[in-house]
Amino acid sequence: MKKIYLGRDKKLCGLCAGIGNYFNLDPTLIRIAFTTVALFTAIFPALIIYLVLSLVVPQAPDDYVEVNKGKLLTRGVDKKITGVCSGYAEYFGVDVTVIRLIFALLILFVGGGFWLYLISLLFMPTYHIPEEFTS
Repeated sequence: MKKIYLGRDKKLCGLCAGIGNYFNLDPTLIRIAFTTVALFTAIFPALIIYLVLSLVVPQAPDDYVEVNKGKLLTRGVDKKITGVCSGYAEYFGVDVTVIRLIFALLILFVGGGFWLYLISLLFMPTYHIPEEFTS
């Protein structure tokens, strides 16, 4: 049986890293989703839930191996503004135009797309092109 543990790739308590590892997703994606939901619903209850879960979920044993699908990074290639959309496209394996269209529709009709974009920009590490490809 698969168990959930606090992850070692922690920013606060390791809860998002543990959830990401359990579902084989990058912890950055979990952090973005949690922060977005917390901002659009209620921040205080979300923080209480986070703290309670951080106390309930056990630490990983020493022999526990974390496996993640890949890293969610802002991409230096095919970027228009900051590379957030191309990072999502690379991570999910879809065309970047589809992701840009989704963000544009979210911004125009829902309003949450702007905040999701900013939160993503805040949490997503930057992709660095290896030096052998830059010259």
